[in-house]
Amino acid sequence: MIREAAVGNLREALLAEGRGAERVELCENLAEEGTTPSYGTIKMCRELLRIPIVVMIRPRGGDFVYDDAEFRVMLEDIRICRELHVDGISTGILRSDRTVDYERMRQIREACGSSLKVTFHKAIDETPDYEEAVRRLRAEGLIDRVLTSGQQETARKGLEQIRRIQDIEGLEVVAAGRITKENLPDLAAQLRVTSFHGKKII
Repeated sequence: MIREAAVGNLREALLAEGRGAERVELCENLAEEGTTPSYGTIKMCRELLRIPIVVMIRPRGGDFVYDDAEFRVMLEDIRICRELHVDGISTGILRSDRTVDYERMRQIREACGSSLKVTFHKAIDETPDYEEAVRRLRAEGLIDRVLTSGQQETARKGLEQIRRIQDIEGLEVVAAGRITKENLPDLAAQLRVTSFHGKKII
């Protein structure tokens, strides 16, 4: 089982590793559900941590519809992540109608190359065509992972939706949504996924 801890700075990342997390999602501004951390934070985490690091690529809080300038920032941050040799990125881009922006996701996949794994984060939970979108993203090779609470506030409430995508070939489903070390065993017993995400997961 992979317990992915959402962390907001270097200190939290080191604490998560010390407490047994198998992977961290590195962000800033967790109060806004995470934005891209600084170059220095990414660099020091890469130097000091031994576990995989997934970096949030999100230029601001709010919605997941980005203008051209914001998208250029995202591509530049991905370049930095490749330069620093992190394990992967977590991102998501929607159109104004909240459907997935596949064209920009293709550009992100190209920017990541083969060295960075791509997670489509909880922006997926806002899409009207949830299951179809996840299947298409994976079928076109645009993502390696999806982070989801099944379009619900919590993973527990979203169990049925998560089950609809948990067996997609080649896709790592990362269940999320108020998962803690206390409720993790019960949730793990109800899903066929091996990765779980949360701020209090360890």
